[in-house]
Amino acid sequence: MRFKGNNLLYFVPDFTVIDLETTGRKNEYPEITELSAVRYRNFKPVDSFTTLVKAQNPILPFVRTLTGINEKMLKDAPRVEAVIGDFVAFLKDDIIVGHNVNFDLNLVYDAYYAVYKKHVSNDYTDTVNLARMMVHDSENHKLETLCVYFGIERVQGHRGLPDCEQTGSLYTHLMNLAFRDGTLHVVGAKHERI
Repeated sequence: MRFKGNNLLYFVPDFTVIDLETTGRKNEYPEITELSAVRYRNFKPVDSFTTLVKAQNPILPFVRTLTGINEKMLKDAPRVEAVIGDFVAFLKDDIIVGHNVNFDLNLVYDAYYAVYKKHVSNDYTDTVNLARMMVHDSENHKLETLCVYFGIERVQGHRGLPDCEQTGSLYTHLMNLAFRDGTLHVVGAKHERI
């Protein structure tokens, strides 16, 4: 997207992890069912934002099974248009981190623009891209697989806050892997020991 921020391939200690859930029907913002974010400072979680969202369409059955989110839970939830402003305000100008982050960030971008006619232009980092560059002996680069690989506890998958927390832990593990023994082991746009 023209006004979107830059895709970063380096590590920073202060960032915000995002994760969204949807009905599974279309990659469009009216299908959002959950918006979540966790703010990190010096690689530690310090604040969070989460809300269920009443989607335009029913959740597909396989997504209900995957996430545990159902229409009854969303009955009194706000529409995305009512909460996207608060969500973007929570992000501030932080670097956004996510696992397959473009999926989530594009939905946020579209929803925010639809309501406010303003762009979300935060720089962002995708832990999928970092993992593909650095982890070559994993079966795949799904979040659940990488959690097992790095020994990250996966209490609940495919829900906003737990996925944010697991992605934040993954980002930290990847940073430690990148700088093991004090030597940079990954090619990126910026090389700083944090």
